[in-house]
Amino acid sequence: MVAHLLWILVIYGIAVALVHMLYARRHRGDSSKRRPGLHYVLITSNHEWQVEWYLRALSLYALLSGTRVRVTVLDDRSDDDTVNIVHRLMNLSGIELVVGHWNPSEDTTLVMNKITSESDEQLIEIDLRISGEAARIPYVQG
Repeated sequence: MVAHLLWILVIYGIAVALVHMLYARRHRGDSSKRRPGLHYVLITSNHEWQVEWYLRALSLYALLSGTRVRVTVLDDRSDDDTVNIVHRLMNLSGIELVVGHWNPSEDTTLVMNKITSESDEQLIEIDLRISGEAARIPYVQG
């Protein structure tokens, strides 16, 4: 009985220490020394089986690294539930998520310039319609 209680206290202590480490890591140093945020632009088309994992991987990366992550999902005429899944994940912790529709007739450079409004963000465009591009998402292997 005492051993069980001791294990509970040890696990609780480890959890508290981990939360404090993550908080300190996120709020370390002054804001001028923080690395710029990341803005991922994911172009999807019928990715209902993968899109949730991709967004959860980006959320986990943001939480563990303390990096501000914005994600814009541009959907290219999906016939499946890709857009519905993205809408369901709008309140995913750690990332700011926006969904829109991909217009292939627009110039890619103009679209990317419209999307990123903050100059301190690093823009990362990932076209998931191209095989192997998903490997550029943290914690996702192609």
